[in-house]
Amino acid sequence: MDSSVVRFADRLVSQKGSGAQVIVGAIVLVAGTAIGSAVRSDAISYFALVLGIAIIASSFLMIIRQYERGIILRLGRYQRQVGPGVQTRLPFADNILVVDIREKVREFQAERMLTKDNVPVTIDAILRYRIIEQRARDAILNVENFNEMIQQVSQTTLRNNIGASLFQDVLSRREEINQHIKSVIASEASSWGIEVTGVEIRQVIIPKELEAAMSMQAQAEREKNARVTYGESEVLVAKQFEEASKVYSDNPVAYALRQSNMLYESIKSQGNTVVLVPSESLNSMGFGNLATTMAYMEGTKSAAKQSKKPDASAT
Repeated sequence: MDSSVVRFADRLVSQKGSGAQVIVGAIVLVAGTAIGSAVRSDAISYFALVLGIAIIASSFLMIIRQYERGIILRLGRYQRQVGPGVQTRLPFADNILVVDIREKVREFQAERMLTKDNVPVTIDAILRYRIIEQRARDAILNVENFNEMIQQVSQTTLRNNIGASLFQDVLSRREEINQHIKSVIASEASSWGIEVTGVEIRQVIIPKELEAAMSMQAQAEREKNARVTYGESEVLVAKQFEEASKVYSDNPVAYALRQSNMLYESIKSQGNTVVLVPSESLNSMGFGNLATTMAYMEGTKSAAKQSKKPDASAT
């Protein structure tokens, strides 16, 4: 898009003059009357008379849309502010400036700048603002182009804030930075009759090599946290085993029952598997000879089979 078109669109201030309509109406009136006299047609003369008067009368009126506000300058001096609807004016004497009061959005960037800890970044942000209805006069009369002005102020404020912030703060404290930038811009724009409704940082762009280094750092941090968590779990398990050993040392019967239960669960889950049982464990449970041990093993296997039968019948 051509820059002149962009600048014209950015101003959002149009002028509604009235002198041209008076001239056109007079030309229609005179020319129509002259043509009607030349051809001796009263209809043409009457039609030209009505049309010319209508055009001249319309020059005293103007229409302001609902989302617009008009400022009337009479002979170059501020006269009044008018709202939506049909308004009156004086041809040639009044100049009407109309401004759009709807909320607007502007993009602004801080390209390739350094944070407080010397990290190069490019910041992309948006600004939302609107003209205060009762102060449309200030937006037109106090600044030449309020759209361009607020965009330049926003970009400068963004640069100043990013330059005074650490890189990690830019990433993790965006909301605070947004609010601070908004307050600074709002204080500047208040004299122009503009209300800043929001500032949002949309994107933080960093160099590719720095992005790769940050990814490696984050991965290393996650691995460190995983190892620390694993170590902490080992300490907790060891403490639980220490507590269990105290219970079993004071109660040999409980220890023997625990060993018997572990052996039973092993045979139950694994089936026909050779299970090596230390002789010390058998002695502690009272199975010192081979016959008693075999009888104990057979009894354990029978119990395991019996526990499986209900499961098989249920399926």
